[in-house]
Amino acid sequence: MGIGIRIYLLIFWLCCVPNFGFASERPITIFAAASLQNAITELAQNYTDETGIKVHVSVAGTSTLAWQIQHGAPADIFISANNSWVDHLLNRNLLDPNSVSVIAENAIVLVARAGVDARVSILEGQWGANSLIATAIIGSVPAGIYAKEVLDYYGLWDRLQNQVVQTDNVRSALRLVELGQVDFGLVYFSDAVASKDVQIVEQFPVHSHSSIEYHAALVGTKSSRNVQNLYDALVSDRFADILLTNGFVLPQK
Repeated sequence: MGIGIRIYLLIFWLCCVPNFGFASERPITIFAAASLQNAITELAQNYTDETGIKVHVSVAGTSTLAWQIQHGAPADIFISANNSWVDHLLNRNLLDPNSVSVIAENAIVLVARAGVDARVSILEGQWGANSLIATAIIGSVPAGIYAKEVLDYYGLWDRLQNQVVQTDNVRSALRLVELGQVDFGLVYFSDAVASKDVQIVEQFPVHSHSSIEYHAALVGTKSSRNVQNLYDALVSDRFADILLTNGFVLPQK
């Protein structure tokens, strides 16, 4: 038998024999709204530690993630910070409609850099003419949409819109505040809790913006057992405890 044939047979055997050790499970990929970064990373690490299956977490603005899925990005689980982008993907048959579940809620707060004297009140219309305020993108990212709703509710958008600095996601807006590049930020309560470098200046009543709900769903209509197991962990009481620790509110059942 020639050397070339032997090499071919060896390669064929290695490819066909199961569990030889060279093959491994494809990492499970979660696309999650940026504000979930800490909580979803903790869940992913716990799952990997317990099962040995790698989990890749991709966080960004919900709109960015939805567009990526629409254009074929290999995601297994999608977590949106509002229902609009879930509906967008459902209408294109890109999500399993039976898997959509609300897993958490949140609130919008005004933050400033820690240690800065930031005595200001949106409720009383107090705002410096030169103050800059960071938000996520107003037109498409959920955190930015909610932020604009707050400003509209208090009749401040027309006056303050030129002072708004829009970023690609809420964590980017938070970062600008942390670095002192802007005076204030309109971010989620969970983002403020996650940062040691900002302080909450003002909390807003729930009626000042739409309900902030996080929706989880399986991408596609068929999921592997490992993906389903991770999704089950995502909607479990165990992850609910992680969410609570990270400043989220659990939906009422």
